[in-house]
Amino acid sequence: MIFQEGGGALNSFDRDKQGFTLAEVLITLGIIGIVASMTLPALIQQNQKKVTATRLEQTYSQLYQAINMAQAKYGDMKNWDVNENYKSSNDASNPNLSKDMAAKFAETYITPYIKHTGTPQVIQPRELGYSDYRTKNGQIYWNAGTSTYILELANGVTLFIAYNGDEEILLLPIIFVDINGRAKPNIVGRDFFLFTLDSVSTMKLKPYGIDYKREKLLEDCSSRASSLYGNLNCTGLIVIDGWEIKDDYPW
Repeated sequence: MIFQEGGGALNSFDRDKQGFTLAEVLITLGIIGIVASMTLPALIQQNQKKVTATRLEQTYSQLYQAINMAQAKYGDMKNWDVNENYKSSNDASNPNLSKDMAAKFAETYITPYIKHTGTPQVIQPRELGYSDYRTKNGQIYWNAGTSTYILELANGVTLFIAYNGDEEILLLPIIFVDINGRAKPNIVGRDFFLFTLDSVSTMKLKPYGIDYKREKLLEDCSSRASSLYGNLNCTGLIVIDGWEIKDDYPW
């Protein structure tokens, strides 16, 4: 029998009402903290993966719709003035030819048909607060001091529109997608992806790497990729997996 002050007995019901002791509370909180530290990073990563895949799919859909609207005005995409007429030999005096071409393509066929913020322009990404983009093994893929056409979308995604090719022949427009704008990590295959126009003959929007088998895409998407451009194939991997980032995706 336990007695409380004043001589009365403290029965079991009264003891239950006293609650937990401080030591018991601290032990419980400690256990909760340990469990949280073990599970929270995994939950955060799963959410990041879901957001990444969702935004990438949404961006593809927006670009696809924009191109369809542009085709309604300018005709079939394969007849657009975006490919074989653009050769550096035709304008060797213009050192900014590729940037001018990218701006013309974007402002004619993309920008008017997609919701965006600010003023789209050719500018160094660094001047707008962007930093260098790196591969998963730490190499600099794209220096933020390189001018390009920047289109910031209303949903926080940023498009960098450029031209693929070399100094002799500039082939087709390419569209880099940063799914979280100025936010980090700025890593190819994590928040930085690529869509292209597949060829002069068919001219359709295409996730980079979509033609490869999954085994190659997995290897190229990893930090073991030997090529500086390998991680760009992460775009194709996400698409062939049904716009999802699977458990074996090299995050």
